[in-house]
Amino acid sequence: MLSTPANLTLMNQTPSEQILCATEGLRSQLLQHHIYNSISERESLRIFMQHHVFAVLDFMWLLKRLQKDLCCIDVPWLPRKNADLARFVNEIVLGEETDEDGQGGYCSHFELYLQSMEDVSISGDQIREFVRLISSDIPVSTALKSVGVPESVRRFVEFNYAVATEGTTAEVAAVFCFGREDIIPDMFQRLLSSFELAGMKVPRLAYYIRRHIELDGDHHGPLTRKMVNLLCDTPAATLAATRTAERAISLRLQLWDGVLAELTARS
Repeated sequence: MLSTPANLTLMNQTPSEQILCATEGLRSQLLQHHIYNSISERESLRIFMQHHVFAVLDFMWLLKRLQKDLCCIDVPWLPRKNADLARFVNEIVLGEETDEDGQGGYCSHFELYLQSMEDVSISGDQIREFVRLISSDIPVSTALKSVGVPESVRRFVEFNYAVATEGTTAEVAAVFCFGREDIIPDMFQRLLSSFELAGMKVPRLAYYIRRHIELDGDHHGPLTRKMVNLLCDTPAATLAATRTAERAISLRLQLWDGVLAELTARS
């Protein structure tokens, strides 16, 4: 069977390049979403953050699944097969779980986000109750319903939890890369620009966003692409990872749609 130019191009691409090509349309929709121009004052920012904080939390579920699979977190410790992958993940964990907090200490990005919510007088009761419930072994889906999150938030979090607990390592890496680390810098730069244009003073949130842009754009994004290339070691693994990454970005779009719908309803 003769190879077509399209097939030859695909054969010459790395798995991460193939996934990036497949998700290009969804990525473009996400970066052109109206949400970035709709956060123009504190009330719209509060609504956005109450939705988005759940994505800040479930980000760590994906990362911890990667750390579980690719690094040894057991006693007795034993070396993993691929030290490169372990190094990639441990570097990302260092920055996400124990980053500089901008005040001389360290904290996770989730905790930093909670602090930034307090700065703009947003109640964190809903997310804190959710954390309390799942820490008491209440199933994630039950806890989401119990605290009354919007449908778009529920679908987003349940998907990421399912990937983190049931997906292959390659699928988790693809969601982590293309649904998070690779696209977050571009999304957050748009949000930051909206805050600045509106003249909103949100120093701790701005610090959180700038840290993500700096870490993800300059360092974490390239690391996660390398990780995807190493884990997607067969065409079947690449295809499954692609489908999962597409779903992740689609649900992010729905998450933004949910925020925009609430903003519109309150205007």
